[in-house]
Amino acid sequence: MVSGKDDERIDFSKLEKELEAAVEADAKYWRENDAKIRAVTQKVESYEEFKDIVAAAHIKPLEKKDKISEKKPTPWNPHATKKTGTDVTSDTTLQQDKTVLPKNGHEFARDWKRYCKTNEQKYEYLINIGGEHLGQIFKTEIAFGLLGEILAALQNCFTSDHVENVFLILENLSKTKRFSLSLDFLSSAEKESCTEVFRKLKTCVDEKSGDEIPCISTDALEMLMTVFKVTP
Repeated sequence: MVSGKDDERIDFSKLEKELEAAVEADAKYWRENDAKIRAVTQKVESYEEFKDIVAAAHIKPLEKKDKISEKKPTPWNPHATKKTGTDVTSDTTLQQDKTVLPKNGHEFARDWKRYCKTNEQKYEYLINIGGEHLGQIFKTEIAFGLLGEILAALQNCFTSDHVENVFLILENLSKTKRFSLSLDFLSSAEKESCTEVFRKLKTCVDEKSGDEIPCISTDALEMLMTVFKVTP
């Protein structure tokens, strides 16, 4: 006699698809990260060239045995027009356990790509982790591209209740290795997000007394703005 109800049975086919999608997303992230490192090593001349190299990260060079068919032309970058399993999400997607913090940059990037689809989700994830732990995660380096995404999330979802949280996040990220390099490769939009989040921080600091936010003085904020190349 089989016990249990039909609606309690595990859908292994769905779990397998979700696992494949997660593996592909993780592989895609590290392919692009390797491409970004190559682009920096090659000293590309513009951000557009940098983006082109990253966009083509999945393309493998042809070998002698490979044949090019003239009958079925394909787009130069098929990934730009073809949807993958990672684009299809469902309400049953495994949810992030917010009590478990990432131990390193690899785990952060995995959860960031897998669970944080919107700026709101990214912002909540950053606040939950905290500036001090982010500094430990990215002690070695912060992966190329992540800094811009973090700045965009902080700028879009910033609230005055999180002034100290956001300041500590920015302060600890500024102490990571290769930070200046990541800063140099921010896009124009990402640089604007950086300027805007500091403007919001400065407004809150100016409006509140030092007793309300003891860890942030005007001098400390202006010093951090200088590090981020934002004019005080």
